[in-house]
Amino acid sequence: MASSAHATGRTEVFDQLCAAIARERGGADVYLMAASALRRANGAYSLVGLESGGDRVVYHYEGVFVSAIPFDAEGVRQAEAETLARNADAREGLSDVEYAWVHPDYRDLLG
Repeated sequence: MASSAHATGRTEVFDQLCAAIARERGGADVYLMAASALRRANGAYSLVGLESGGDRVVYHYEGVFVSAIPFDAEGVRQAEAETLARNADAREGLSDVEYAWVHPDYRDLLG
């Protein structure tokens, strides 16, 4: 897992996510995939990280539930979301995922 040092800005988070996607999936659309994943993080949804294998990103919705959602250069495919945990089990659900990359805001919690 990534270090617990916090990134200082959006550009650093974007760069870190791009590098993780490139390691896990490769391909020509790494920047578009990262942009899709980050665009979905909109206040209510927080991007937690990239699942190992790089096919899904994990989001935490206002402490209520945790979802793993497939994504690509076209966007995050919400209709294919898998709810991993709800309510009191949300924190445990976050920890049950094997991550390739974790957003700096979640590193202390999951580290």
